[in-house]
Amino acid sequence: MAEQTKEEKNKERKEFWRSHIKGWEESGLTQIEYCNRHELSRHRFTYWKCKRDKESRPVTFMPIFQNPMQSYPTTNQSIPINLIIRDRYRIEIGDGFSPHTLGQILHTLERV
Repeated sequence: MAEQTKEEKNKERKEFWRSHIKGWEESGLTQIEYCNRHELSRHRFTYWKCKRDKESRPVTFMPIFQNPMQSYPTTNQSIPINLIIRDRYRIEIGDGFSPHTLGQILHTLERV
């Protein structure tokens, strides 16, 4: 029997996790419950779920102003902005966010 190529293994692994993520979404269980029932690593599950979400989400750019109190332009989009800091923190910013609160969050994270 011929060994799988790295590309084939990756494709198989991606499909395995895609199938489990779909199963979890349809199950109504929490991620932890689903992973426990199917003897899956919660960390691997989360990794693949984030990877799938990242691949399916459109990239959106917003201008960043030097003066944090300056008004931000509004858009008609309801797609949230995701701010990822050092692959450790993820902040999802929806419509009508407070620039002041965001500034406080960023200031706090800088001290961590």
